[in-house]
Amino acid sequence: MEKDEKVRRNRAKTTQRIVEALEEVIAERGLEGVGVNRVAEKADVSKVLIYRYFGGMEGLLEYYVKMGKLFPVFTPALLDQIRPLHESDVARIWYRQVIQTYRYFRTFKTAREVLKASVIENDSIAETTARAQDEEMTRLVRQLSFVKGADTEAISAVILGAMTYLTIMAQNDRTMISIDLRSEEGWERIENAVKAIYISLNKMAISSKDVELELQSAHLPIAQW
Repeated sequence: MEKDEKVRRNRAKTTQRIVEALEEVIAERGLEGVGVNRVAEKADVSKVLIYRYFGGMEGLLEYYVKMGKLFPVFTPALLDQIRPLHESDVARIWYRQVIQTYRYFRTFKTAREVLKASVIENDSIAETTARAQDEEMTRLVRQLSFVKGADTEAISAVILGAMTYLTIMAQNDRTMISIDLRSEEGWERIENAVKAIYISLNKMAISSKDVELELQSAHLPIAQW
C-alpha cells in the first residue's frame, strides 16, 4: 500500500511538472509551437512519459483544459452557494462569471494563446483544444441555467463568442468601434455592456414568465414566439 501511494505521489508531481512545462511552452511559442519534445525537455522528463500518461500532445492539451485551468469548475456545494434566491439575481451571477472568466484570459498569456489558437488555427491540436473548450463552456452554461424556458445555450454562444473575439482582437492591438481593447477604460465599457445585456435579458425573462402565468390563469392561448 505504501509503495502504491508513493507511485501515485510521484506520478502527481510529474504530471504537475509536465503541465507547468506545457504552460511555459504555450506562453513562449503559442499553441502552434507546442510539441512533445519541447514539453518533455522543459519538464525534464522523457517524452515516453507524456505518451504513457496522456497518449500524446492532444491528450495532454485535453487534460489541461479539463483540469479547470481555463474555465471555473463548479462543485455541487459551490453551485448551491451561488444559486439565486430571486429570479432578479440571475443576471448578476451570469455577468460576474463572464467578466471574471475573460479577465482571466486577458491576464494569463497561456490561456489567451489557447483561446486564440482554438479559434484561428486549423490542425488536430487546435481541434482537440477547441473541442475540450466547448465541452467545458457547455458544462459551465448548463450548470448556471437556473431559469427554465430561456435558450441559455444560444444566448451564451453569442455573448461568449463576442467576448472571445474581442479578447483576441485585444491581443493583436486592435480596436472595435473605436474602443481601445488594450486599455482598462475600453474593457470597463465592454464589461458594463455585458452587465446591461444580462440585466435586460433577465428582466425580459421575468416579464415573459409573468405574462405566461397571467394567460394561463385566464385560460387564454399563449402565442408561440
